[in-house]
Amino acid sequence: MGEKRNSCKNKKIVFMGTPEIATYALNALLEKSFDVVAVVCQPDKPIGRKKEIIFSSVKKLAIEKNIKFFQPNKIKEIENELKELNPFAFVTCAFGQFIPDSILSIPEFGCINIHASLLPKYRGGAPIHWAVINGEKETGVCLMRTIKQMDAGDVYCSRKVNIEESDTTSTLFKKMNNLVYDIVLNDLEKVFNLEYPPIKQDESKVSFAYNISKDDEKINFEKNAVEIVNLIRGLSETPGAYCFINDKKMKLFKAVSTNSKSNNAPGTINNISKEGILISTKDFDILVKEVQIEGKNRQEVKNILNGNSEIKIGVTLK
Repeated sequence: MGEKRNSCKNKKIVFMGTPEIATYALNALLEKSFDVVAVVCQPDKPIGRKKEIIFSSVKKLAIEKNIKFFQPNKIKEIENELKELNPFAFVTCAFGQFIPDSILSIPEFGCINIHASLLPKYRGGAPIHWAVINGEKETGVCLMRTIKQMDAGDVYCSRKVNIEESDTTSTLFKKMNNLVYDIVLNDLEKVFNLEYPPIKQDESKVSFAYNISKDDEKINFEKNAVEIVNLIRGLSETPGAYCFINDKKMKLFKAVSTNSKSNNAPGTINNISKEGILISTKDFDILVKEVQIEGKNRQEVKNILNGNSEIKIGVTLK
């Protein structure tokens, strides 16, 4: 046991990541006693209406653990500093920047990326969202070698997790956070010790999970109920799937498909009750339990029944 811990302590790691999920990887590296000599994360950006500067989750953790950190606009800016650190490996998780070959060639072992899908499915920046949107029954995380082509490097190992029908992207992120922690804690050292042979990805099975666009967030009620419910699940809690009611944007949350059908046009509100709003689709109705109309707070449908709401039976959502 002592030898394994020493082998970790002797390996200098530069960690690159930015959001909350990346903190689980960094914490696992520290728990495993890797020598994390520096952290690289995205620059601070103003957030919200007040444009407040809020530190990223990884930056906060680096400060808490007294680890040197860099926040370059482009990682090429700190090439010399990275060379001076003489790292054994880079480890990345949701870093958010392209890493050129000149940087990838710095560490002795190269760069290992923790990717939140079962590659070759869902290469790209939003694999967790798209797994839910596309109705997948399982997903996972893998340790892979970073190369110039996005998420196309050899895969060393993976861990799987089930996606339940009740899962949203938010609940799946919580599962994936723990999976990231587990794979770093239990498998990364084995990768470094060459215990896992690298496996080339099957290019015939590649799919992509590009970052969510505004067009992706828009609900099309001409689709079937399951597809619409999956979109709402996949965009909860943020950014939220939306439609328009009387020219106002309305986000929908907590939706389920039903066995009921109507002859009304897709998008028509067929019923409103304390259970939710019943809306027509291409096939079965969906029941939506929470909404957020533009300029208002998110609320449960049962709380707007007695108000002068714009949500009325017969209104068609666009």
